[in-house]
Amino acid sequence: MNMYGELIMESAHHKVHFLNSFFHRQLMTKGYDGVKRWTKQVDLFSKGLLLVPIHLEVHWCLVTADVVKKKICLYDSQGNALLKVARNILKYLMTEAKEKKQTAFESGWALSFDEKSPQQTNENDCGVFVLEYSRCLALEKPLQFSQKDIPKIRKRIYKELCDRKLHEQG
Repeated sequence: MNMYGELIMESAHHKVHFLNSFFHRQLMTKGYDGVKRWTKQVDLFSKGLLLVPIHLEVHWCLVTADVVKKKICLYDSQGNALLKVARNILKYLMTEAKEKKQTAFESGWALSFDEKSPQQTNENDCGVFVLEYSRCLALEKPLQFSQKDIPKIRKRIYKELCDRKLHEQG
């Protein structure tokens, strides 16, 4: 998850920040103080898009923060509108804005759930869906894939990880 996130950030010319897959768990167990050093070297508010992979025991989903539009969105391949998860990220961002004296980002955020995102039809592809959501959103590509595409997406991800770069699709 995290290695692929690094490739996504590089391909998006660092206009996107992919938070570590352990970020949300640490935030939930230790609070803001437990994660504030994780972004010490990164100005999140200078990025266009933040990607936050969320691991919920046996399921992955994705929360995004469009920094320009001040919009938090949840993408879940099983269709679960777990807005509590998105609200946790919103609360974190508002605290981060206050701590880093980014007053323009302390309020005015909107929260949503993407009901049209591609959905999985099994119990074990959620991680691949999160990676593909992340890739498409970071590269400003439409979310045009389905469960039947997952085997070839898995192969492409494997090859990209081996090559240490994202490939052009086509």
